[in-house]
Amino acid sequence: MKVEIRPFTEDALQPCARLAASSALKDVYGFTEDSWFEKLRNAGKDPLNTVFVAWVGNEVAGFAWVHLKGAFLVAPYLRFIAVDPQFQGMGVGNLLLHEFEETTKHLGKSFFLLVSDFNQTAQLFYEKHGYCKVGELPDFAVAGVAEVLMCKQNKVECE
Repeated sequence: MKVEIRPFTEDALQPCARLAASSALKDVYGFTEDSWFEKLRNAGKDPLNTVFVAWVGNEVAGFAWVHLKGAFLVAPYLRFIAVDPQFQGMGVGNLLLHEFEETTKHLGKSFFLLVSDFNQTAQLFYEKHGYCKVGELPDFAVAGVAEVLMCKQNKVECE
């Protein structure tokens, strides 16, 4: 299976919106395909946002949405990452995360993201890639859910 990471284009808009709206987070955060369609369409027009799309042949296998200075206006922030269930466990998430880091490493010494407190699988994924838990934001996006702030700095080990 050959995975190709490409910049976001119009032909990826609907498949990416569908993928995000069908994610395991949809019920907690109220994701809909229409809302994601608008978010991604607007992100594609904003120079501070970038979306990377993982393709396997002509199928969208996943995507990552990045705000170039979304962490405190000084550091890259991974807003969202999603991998189609049929492609999970095949390295697509690794490739998208790597693309985020490689593309934005010149923008700051750290990378940031938020992950839901209940999403242990995602937390372990990011920890495996060198991200450390540095804080928690209770009720930040929705009541009853804390968002875990994670950060990765070059040459810094988690304690």
